[in-house]
Amino acid sequence: MQKFWKLDKPRIFGALAIMLAALLWSLDGTFIRPKLYLLPADLVVFVEHALGFIILAPFIMFGWQKIIRLTRKDWAAIIWVCAFGGLIGTIMITKAFFAAIGGEVTFATVVILQKLQPVFALLMARIILGEKLKGKFYLWAAVAVLAGYFLAFGKTGLNLTDINFLNNAAVFAVIAAFAFGSSTVFGKKIVNHLDFKTTAALRFGLTALLALALIAISGSVAKFNSISFSQWQYFALIVFTSGAAAMFIYYYGLKRVTASVATLCELFWPLSAVFLDYFINKNILSPLQILSSIVLLFAFFKIVKEGKAQELEFIASVKPGSGQGARLGFPTINLDKIDLNIDYGVYLVEVKTDNNYKGLLHFGLKETFAEGPSLELFIKERIDGIENKRFSINIIKKIREIKKFADIKALKAQIEKDLEEIR
Repeated sequence: MQKFWKLDKPRIFGALAIMLAALLWSLDGTFIRPKLYLLPADLVVFVEHALGFIILAPFIMFGWQKIIRLTRKDWAAIIWVCAFGGLIGTIMITKAFFAAIGGEVTFATVVILQKLQPVFALLMARIILGEKLKGKFYLWAAVAVLAGYFLAFGKTGLNLTDINFLNNAAVFAVIAAFAFGSSTVFGKKIVNHLDFKTTAALRFGLTALLALALIAISGSVAKFNSISFSQWQYFALIVFTSGAAAMFIYYYGLKRVTASVATLCELFWPLSAVFLDYFINKNILSPLQILSSIVLLFAFFKIVKEGKAQELEFIASVKPGSGQGARLGFPTINLDKIDLNIDYGVYLVEVKTDNNYKGLLHFGLKETFAEGPSLELFIKERIDGIENKRFSINIIKKIREIKKFADIKALKAQIEKDLEEIR
């Protein structure tokens, strides 16, 4: 256990952050959002995101230099997250739960279909992000999902005849599952290239704008004055719990784990909801729920332990550079592939061309340039005819984050330290 903690501390903190966000979300679904039942779902989404953005807006200013250098693919991911995770998913799950509260459909229908979320996320993480994890990881993922279902229905039991797949609420729940699952995947693409604070601020700001357009079209804006003082209090509570605060914490965690690990750690939601129900409403857990809780907690441990993505390998060609590395005394090879789904940073890599080499890979934004990310490779050995070479690069491990240096001397000192990895 001590070795596990030492080697995987960032992953552990990331997983714990996502579980904390899930705990706050369980407060929302169980105790807060039902209080807003009489309001239109799109109006609820607008208000909670607008208030959240007011709190997070300063991070837009702090991260502005990185925002203006995001690539078109980064912006596409941000728009997807805002449209699906922020707007569509939230509206759909709100409509689904409001339908259950109103008696139109059973809660079982909503819960069992919304829990398709990790299935969507795992598939998309493999296809879009290229996340390849060990077989053991997917085994424990299945255990976690099943434990989540037994936990949710461990007291009442699950009668399949209670599930109405043809009700609109069932469609809403499936759409929400896809929206939130895909949002986890595209959110990971964003935090790979942007700090988590700015990511959270962008999500709330852009989602608020989309929701404003929606309530203007739907006519829900006319009901803005009908929001009572007590409902405003609940909106304020959402901002500092399940809204802006939870998403801020969530993106901190997503920065440190794979999307596959993140979506499974979100299963802490049913676990925390059941325990909150016990502590607040004094509802005793059934033996099956207690057993499911133990299994789910152990599955979380195994998921985090097995959740390190396997080494990434890609092909890249040489392209002309500015020669800045040569002027510093460390000539680098500029590569043409800049759409990698990995964190910005400096990596230890294995390089295959005519021979095999070890080298350092720099992927990220340069403080001295206004354009987007660069991909540079450093190899100690001289390679003839390098301008016509193609390299197969296998990433071994991340050495450090991209840093801003006070002067050239500090930069050279850091490069020398980095080079110790290949000496």
